[in-house]
Amino acid sequence: MVIDSVLVGRLTSEGLSNLKRLVGDENILAECSGVNYNIYVTQSRLLVGKRFTLGEAIVNVPHTNISTLELITKSIIPQLTLAILAGSGAALVWWFPGQQRMALPLYPYDYVVIAISAIFLGALLGMWWRKRIAVLRIGIVGNHDPITVKLVSSSKAAGVFRALKD
Repeated sequence: MVIDSVLVGRLTSEGLSNLKRLVGDENILAECSGVNYNIYVTQSRLLVGKRFTLGEAIVNVPHTNISTLELITKSIIPQLTLAILAGSGAALVWWFPGQQRMALPLYPYDYVVIAISAIFLGALLGMWWRKRIAVLRIGIVGNHDPITVKLVSSSKAAGVFRALKD
């Protein structure tokens, strides 16, 4: 995150361990952790903590200074297509030698079925990953670069999104 002169005044050097002292009497409505930022939403402000830096810092952003809010999820269609094709291919390779009563050697077919089944399971894992992981982008008034929280849980990011929209 590039911090310009608008946010420098809001930057504090307290760590995330002092979160309760920073929040005070306000309740935390939603929170999420990405690979690069921790986000906490209260009734009046958004606390953004940068992760993995020396002397973790928290940026305190009032709700009125948030200009854009994006929840970016990726499509599962490519993995779904691959899973359907691989599952169909595995079924066809397994079905043809068994149902046709052909005396086919086992050598290529057992490895082909195993390989296609591995592709099928990999595609299912890819679908799960793309459904569960998102990117949360928060634009701040006066700052050209938005805060981009990468590899965040989709459900937690949706909770932050709903808390900021209300």
